[in-house]
Amino acid sequence: MTIAQLVAQTFCSPTQKQWYTALAAGLVVSMAAMQLTAAPGPAKAGPLEIVLVEAVPVTSETISKWKGEGFNAVAVVLEERTSKSAYDQLARRVSDGGLDLYLWIEVARNPKLAAAHPRWMAALGMHDDWQKNFPNFPEPGIGEVAKAFPWVPIGYREAFDAHLARIEQLLQRAPPGWRGLLLNDLQAGPSSCGCGNLQCRWAIDYQVKPTAPKLEGDDVAARFVAEVRRRVADKKVIPVWTTECEDVDLPADKHQGRPGTGLCGTVGCATGACPEVFTRQWSGLTSGHDEPIGLLALHTALRRTQKEFGGGPGWVTNAVAYLDRTVPGHGGKNVPADRLWVVVEDTGNGEAAAAREVAAKAGVGAVIVARAKIDQSYEPRMVPAK
Repeated sequence: MTIAQLVAQTFCSPTQKQWYTALAAGLVVSMAAMQLTAAPGPAKAGPLEIVLVEAVPVTSETISKWKGEGFNAVAVVLEERTSKSAYDQLARRVSDGGLDLYLWIEVARNPKLAAAHPRWMAALGMHDDWQKNFPNFPEPGIGEVAKAFPWVPIGYREAFDAHLARIEQLLQRAPPGWRGLLLNDLQAGPSSCGCGNLQCRWAIDYQVKPTAPKLEGDDVAARFVAEVRRRVADKKVIPVWTTECEDVDLPADKHQGRPGTGLCGTVGCATGACPEVFTRQWSGLTSGHDEPIGLLALHTALRRTQKEFGGGPGWVTNAVAYLDRTVPGHGGKNVPADRLWVVVEDTGNGEAAAAREVAAKAGVGAVIVARAKIDQSYEPRMVPAK
């Protein structure tokens, strides 16, 4: 009952009651109309969308095309083959086109550094399942360690310093006006335990003899990112991380007889040390600051193409779910989805649109569509162990 109706029944004559009743009805209709025409609340903003490209000349037409595809920013690979003047020209085109600019550096996968310092290369651990992927490669002999060329992880003391020095040199080529720096591959090399899975990144020299002095602790990547932040002042530094082996990668005899991808060979990675160490390393990386964290979700480059096991462009959902499941399940604290910057790939077959849509539905803060190749492969090389 409205206030007008209450007044009419309590204090008014019959004529006045009719008048107040009509007034009350009018008020109800007016309020209903106001509710129907009220503006809806603000819609949830979609993720920042970034296109990752090689440092090649771009035209204003290219920039316009990227904007038409819904991109808000451009990330360009920062490397030694491109001059500062070329980066400056690219940055001007991006700025004139109204897009933001980010930089991307490939860290651990470095053929030049691996060739110059083979003892710094990532080791293939004690398991020999990786050999099934390279059937013509000889087994390690006595006094030899199998390495994953060209991966040089920051987990070795000398490599840590060498990578920092390289980043300092690359930043001298950086154009003005960039907003953030994405650092890819700050973990150990692929197949770090020897299982053969490209996503097995948790171990350094897993039960094999090291050929270079290692840095101890689960916070090596966090320390590396902190050092880079000191060198870029007020710019964002965004580490890009790779999730570990999945349950579906387990061999059937370690997965209740169920079929799987076969990516881990005979090794029970996903239920062993992988998730525990991953959680400690992830927590070390994320606990010291509140900036974004990149998540590599390249379904082709990481061999996540079997759709019956969640592969294809929708695999980005599995990558995000791995964090939600694994980190709190092993004593860690997860980060909110809107802090994740997910990296998907554009293979040119139309799958990128699906990957972008899936990532946006996951509520991530940014989607980076890689049109530059982010190579995750390796080749075995033998290095003498002393």
